[in-house]
Amino acid sequence: MRFRFPFSWRFRRWLRTREQSEYALTIFYALLIGGGVGVVGALFYRVLLLVQKFFFRASEEDFASLPGLTLLLVPIFGGVIQAALTRMYPDVASRKGVVEVMKSLKLKQGVISAGTTLFHMVAPVIAIGTGGSVGPEGPACQLGAGIASRIGQMFRVSPGRLKVMVAAGSGAAISAIFNAPLGGVFFALEIILLNDLKDVTFGVLILASVVANVVSHALLGGHSLFQFPPLELPAVRLLPIFLLLGMLGGLLSVGFMKWSGTLAKLVWGRWRNVPRWVFPPLAGLLLGITAQWFPDVLGVGYHGIQTALSGEYVLLVGLALLVLKVLLTGTTIELGGFGGTFAPSLFIGAMLGGVVAQLAAMLHLPISAPLLVLTGMGTVLAGMNGIPLTAFLLLVELTGNYDMVLPMMIAVSGTTMVIQFIVHERSLYIFKLKKARLYSEKDGATMLAETSIRELMKPMKPVVKSSSPLQTVVPLFAELDLKDLVVVDEANRVTGMLDFADLRHIIAEFEALKIIRVAELAETVPIVHAETSLAEFQFLARDCHSEYLPVCDRDGQLLGIVFQSAVNGMAQTILRSQQEEQENNRWAFK
Repeated sequence: MRFRFPFSWRFRRWLRTREQSEYALTIFYALLIGGGVGVVGALFYRVLLLVQKFFFRASEEDFASLPGLTLLLVPIFGGVIQAALTRMYPDVASRKGVVEVMKSLKLKQGVISAGTTLFHMVAPVIAIGTGGSVGPEGPACQLGAGIASRIGQMFRVSPGRLKVMVAAGSGAAISAIFNAPLGGVFFALEIILLNDLKDVTFGVLILASVVANVVSHALLGGHSLFQFPPLELPAVRLLPIFLLLGMLGGLLSVGFMKWSGTLAKLVWGRWRNVPRWVFPPLAGLLLGITAQWFPDVLGVGYHGIQTALSGEYVLLVGLALLVLKVLLTGTTIELGGFGGTFAPSLFIGAMLGGVVAQLAAMLHLPISAPLLVLTGMGTVLAGMNGIPLTAFLLLVELTGNYDMVLPMMIAVSGTTMVIQFIVHERSLYIFKLKKARLYSEKDGATMLAETSIRELMKPMKPVVKSSSPLQTVVPLFAELDLKDLVVVDEANRVTGMLDFADLRHIIAEFEALKIIRVAELAETVPIVHAETSLAEFQFLARDCHSEYLPVCDRDGQLLGIVFQSAVNGMAQTILRSQQEEQENNRWAFK
């Protein structure tokens, strides 16, 4: 049920009578979004710390002193709670993460339900509070987007304005969590709006981000996530080390993408028959076992980052934490955990920078170890999340030190270069959108010609042999309520399809049914392959009255079927998405 703010139309009508009403509305909505997100973001952060202390009876920096049994059982228990939430609300649970905010802009014009927002406030608190190897920034982004969406729906704003409000809410959440207004603005631009920059949009993002930061600052105090030691600008001859560090960060980011993709294929492929509720406790078990030796892998990892900045990790421990965090973060998320990748990417980058700093010290290179750690954080943050500008600005805002500008720019450039060269994608979010056919730099016609029907294939329905008498086939139509059946020969090669409508004129002739073979009434239909494009499928099926077509390999062996309705639905989604992109380029805030 859609909630409507009762006085919104009166307020809006009153405001429109004043000069520059659109500008005034813009400011009003930005203030409302920033204030709301700032308050809820601060509450989210406080509740997260309380839940963590409730389960562990300790804060993150004290995990190493906890009993091994506590470190083992709490993540498992957290996994059980997450599994229960997923089982009770499967549809809402599946809509998690930053990519779902992006999908809401593509498919629902920015409309996000209150239930989705509330669920993804509670579930990540449980996940992170019980030691999940994920971060709070992704859920905070989704929370901010949900708040902004509800505000827009209450005031019944236009679809174009609602999309920008959702982006502003996401950026405001990042600003509130990190105490970094510019970082929040560019996060909304780079990820949520996919670099679609417009003057009015930019103003809304800035105002909402600043207001959220001020409100969060007032409620939480002038908190700083980390304590930064003095940074020293390296000699020019040492700058290539930062390029190398950036390239290593790019390789790590690619490794994380590949690992996450592999797990996703296993969960939804080979392990698809395993009950969903098994996976979150399994992820918790793996976390708990690892925490027996490396407790710093638990939780958001801010304490581990501070330890790396202080140079307290030895080389092998830092290297082990780096690898384990990559594996466990991907495992936690893909096995059903709720959380983001921002904090883990900062942790992984800090470990990478620490390892490089220790290697540089062994070679007696006069280079600042904290600067390498911070640069490593920026490179992996940029690489894993596809936000080079945001990462650069975020780290500069966090430190307040501009000596790191040049090294960071060089490193992030190296990261971007490696990722573009290997995977040809800006980020994991873009990769997931492309898999869902919701993003492309190409036009709609090109996408239809390049998108295959493979993922639309369904298991084959019962087939009949071409040599079978009709007497044995007629009961199948009645029993299975089918309109047509695939016909195959003795070698299981598709020869056509049998339409029940063709049997009606002889169905009463019992003796004829014994004599006539299926092959005599089977109709030839277009044969498609798994790699057939959507456009080609629609062309081949234009004169076919069957609701589906058989999919064969190159030898004519039946692989499955594809429904025409599924192909047409995907084609419409692609074309509608492209049309909306074009419309949004013409009007974003009218």
